[in-house]
Amino acid sequence: MRSRKLALALVSALTTMAVGLGAQAANAVFPDFTGCTATNIATEGCIDIQNRSANFNIKGFNVPLGESLEIRGTLTSDGAGGLLFTPPRGTNGFFARAVPVPGGIFGIEWLPGNTVLAITELAGSPSQIKINTNDLSVRIPIKVRLVNLLLGMDCHIGTNSNPVNLNLITGTTSPPPPNTPISGRVGALRLFERGIIFTGNVNVENSFAVPGATECGLGLGLINSLVNLRLRLPSAAGNNSMAIVNDVALGTP
Repeated sequence: MRSRKLALALVSALTTMAVGLGAQAANAVFPDFTGCTATNIATEGCIDIQNRSANFNIKGFNVPLGESLEIRGTLTSDGAGGLLFTPPRGTNGFFARAVPVPGGIFGIEWLPGNTVLAITELAGSPSQIKINTNDLSVRIPIKVRLVNLLLGMDCHIGTNSNPVNLNLITGTTSPPPPNTPISGRVGALRLFERGIIFTGNVNVENSFAVPGATECGLGLGLINSLVNLRLRLPSAAGNNSMAIVNDVALGTP
């Protein structure tokens, strides 16, 4: 029992370090326009997207993401019908909390040192976050950091150069087989003093590929194959899916 408590304490410490190095913590306050720099309401606005629940599925291996994700920043018209995303100063605009991977490395929940925590991170520049306020779709490249005593601090699924490319829509998908179409929806609209809120949106995506693990095990890739075996990686498009229930706020600072 003592060794198990020690292992869990070390994992907790590693997680704290990982969050400090990579993803920022998601905010429970909604809507949160902190860091929005919009000044011209004709061409600029604030956005806050916070998820209520989410599931990331790789070939049937499901990772519940809980209320762990947030996108927050400023949207500016590009003059051609599109929107440019600018994050709050000192951040990349993508915020996430660590969540446990079911079964850990070995698929045995109680095994000491087996606990794995996953942190979703933006892969690349904030300029790659594309938000469509007409249909509330979001295009974003991500990578997932896996934190564990054995995996080390640098174990990732996806990289900046080879990310998991998500096109999260509120409509109906057209995935390659064996996946079949799934549908999202735009949530309920209501007004508030600074703008509008859509609650209970469902964004879906099941046409993306998931690359294999990198740098797992002291940052040297010593146990990449173990992670790939556990998570069934790499996984081609048509075998994976993501569904997110979220609330979206659009408004002024």
